[in-house]
Amino acid sequence: MSDDQSRRLLNQIGVLRDPCDLDLLVFFVRHPRVLLTSDQIAAFLGYEVKRLGDSLDVLVRAQLLTCMQTPTSSARMHVFAVDGPHDGWLPSLVEMASTREGRLALRAALIRRAHGRAPGPVARRERG
Repeated sequence: MSDDQSRRLLNQIGVLRDPCDLDLLVFFVRHPRVLLTSDQIAAFLGYEVKRLGDSLDVLVRAQLLTCMQTPTSSARMHVFAVDGPHDGWLPSLVEMASTREGRLALRAALIRRAHGRAPGPVARRERG
Protein backbone atom coordinates (compact mmCIF):
# COMPACT_ATOMS: atom_id res chain seq x y z
CA MET A 1 0.00 0.00 0.00
CA SER A 2 1.68 3.20 -1.10
CA ASP A 3 1.15 6.73 0.09
CA ASP A 4 0.53 7.69 -3.52
CA GLN A 5 -2.32 5.15 -3.86
CA SER A 6 -3.93 6.44 -0.68
CA ARG A 7 -3.68 10.06 -1.79
CA ARG A 8 -5.07 9.30 -5.24
CA LEU A 9 -8.04 7.41 -3.82
CA LEU A 10 -8.78 10.13 -1.27
CA ASN A 11 -8.57 12.76 -4.00
CA GLN A 12 -11.00 10.73 -6.11
CA ILE A 13 -13.43 10.46 -3.19
CA GLY A 14 -12.98 14.14 -2.43
CA VAL A 15 -15.23 14.55 0.61
CA LEU A 16 -13.24 12.77 3.32
CA ARG A 17 -11.27 15.20 5.48
CA ASP A 18 -10.70 13.36 8.75
CA PRO A 19 -10.00 9.77 9.90
CA CYS A 20 -13.41 9.77 11.59
CA ASP A 21 -15.03 10.42 8.17
CA LEU A 22 -13.22 7.38 6.80
CA ASP A 23 -14.07 5.13 9.74
CA LEU A 24 -17.71 6.18 9.61
CA LEU A 25 -17.93 5.60 5.86
CA VAL A 26 -16.42 2.12 6.22
CA PHE A 27 -18.84 1.41 9.09
CA PHE A 28 -21.80 2.27 6.87
CA VAL A 29 -20.45 0.28 3.93
CA ARG A 30 -20.43 -2.75 6.24
CA HIS A 31 -23.75 -1.83 7.90
CA PRO A 32 -25.77 0.04 5.24
CA ARG A 33 -28.97 0.28 7.33
CA VAL A 34 -28.75 0.86 11.06
CA LEU A 35 -31.07 2.28 13.69
CA LEU A 36 -28.68 3.82 16.22
CA THR A 37 -28.10 7.05 18.09
CA SER A 38 -25.01 9.13 17.38
CA ASP A 39 -23.85 8.26 20.90
CA GLN A 40 -24.02 4.56 20.10
CA ILE A 41 -22.13 4.92 16.82
CA ALA A 42 -19.51 7.08 18.54
CA ALA A 43 -19.06 4.40 21.21
CA PHE A 44 -18.74 1.65 18.58
CA LEU A 45 -16.10 3.58 16.65
CA GLY A 46 -14.32 5.14 19.63
CA TYR A 47 -14.87 8.81 18.80
CA GLU A 48 -16.28 11.75 20.71
CA VAL A 49 -19.92 12.44 19.83
CA LYS A 50 -19.16 15.95 18.49
CA ARG A 51 -16.47 14.68 16.13
CA LEU A 52 -18.71 11.85 14.97
CA GLY A 53 -21.57 14.31 14.40
CA ASP A 54 -19.29 16.44 12.21
CA SER A 55 -18.41 13.34 10.16
CA LEU A 56 -22.08 12.36 9.86
CA ASP A 57 -22.73 15.84 8.45
CA VAL A 58 -19.92 15.39 5.91
CA LEU A 59 -21.38 12.11 4.64
CA VAL A 60 -24.95 13.48 4.54
CA ARG A 61 -23.87 16.61 2.61
CA ALA A 62 -22.01 14.36 0.14
CA GLN A 63 -25.24 12.35 -0.33
CA LEU A 64 -23.48 9.17 0.80
CA LEU A 65 -25.78 8.80 3.80
CA THR A 66 -29.30 9.73 4.81
CA CYS A 67 -30.50 10.04 8.39
CA MET A 68 -34.15 9.84 9.35
CA GLN A 69 -35.45 10.53 12.84
CA THR A 70 -37.73 7.84 14.21
CA PRO A 71 -40.89 9.12 15.89
CA THR A 72 -40.66 6.79 18.89
CA SER A 73 -37.01 7.08 19.97
CA SER A 74 -33.90 9.22 19.87
CA ALA A 75 -32.28 6.76 17.48
CA ARG A 76 -32.07 7.66 13.81
CA MET A 77 -32.26 5.35 10.85
CA HIS A 78 -28.98 5.77 8.98
CA VAL A 79 -29.02 4.54 5.41
CA PHE A 80 -25.88 4.31 3.29
CA ALA A 81 -26.49 5.31 -0.33
CA VAL A 82 -25.32 2.08 -1.94
CA ASP A 83 -26.18 3.46 -5.37
CA GLY A 84 -25.08 6.98 -4.43
CA PRO A 85 -22.49 9.26 -6.00
CA HIS A 86 -19.49 6.94 -5.74
CA ASP A 87 -18.09 7.41 -9.25
CA GLY A 88 -16.44 3.99 -9.09
CA TRP A 89 -14.25 4.59 -6.04
CA LEU A 90 -16.26 2.53 -3.53
CA PRO A 91 -14.82 -0.91 -4.43
CA SER A 92 -11.28 0.49 -4.23
CA LEU A 93 -11.99 2.04 -0.85
CA VAL A 94 -13.49 -1.16 0.51
CA GLU A 95 -10.53 -3.19 -0.75
CA MET A 96 -7.96 -0.78 0.65
CA ALA A 97 -9.74 -0.32 3.99
CA SER A 98 -10.23 -4.07 4.46
CA THR A 99 -6.63 -4.49 5.63
CA ARG A 100 -4.92 -2.93 8.60
CA GLU A 101 -2.13 -1.62 6.37
CA GLY A 102 -4.63 -0.02 4.00
CA ARG A 103 -6.65 1.63 6.77
CA LEU A 104 -3.49 3.00 8.35
CA ALA A 105 -2.27 4.37 5.01
CA LEU A 106 -5.61 6.06 4.35
CA ARG A 107 -5.76 7.51 7.87
CA ALA A 108 -2.18 8.78 7.61
CA ALA A 109 -2.93 10.42 4.26
CA LEU A 110 -5.98 12.15 5.75
CA ILE A 111 -3.97 13.41 8.70
CA ARG A 112 -1.20 14.71 6.42
CA ARG A 113 -3.77 16.39 4.20
CA ALA A 114 -5.40 18.07 7.22
CA HIS A 115 -2.04 19.37 8.38
CA GLY A 116 -0.92 20.33 4.86
CA ARG A 117 2.25 18.29 4.75
CA ALA A 118 3.79 15.47 2.81
CA PRO A 119 5.24 12.39 4.51
CA GLY A 120 8.64 13.11 6.02
CA PRO A 121 11.48 10.82 7.03
CA VAL A 122 9.94 10.10 10.46
CA ALA A 123 6.65 8.97 8.92
CA ARG A 124 8.51 6.76 6.46
CA ARG A 125 10.62 5.18 9.23
CA GLU A 126 7.53 4.45 11.34
CA ARG A 127 5.93 2.51 8.47
CA GLY A 128 9.10 0.79 7.36
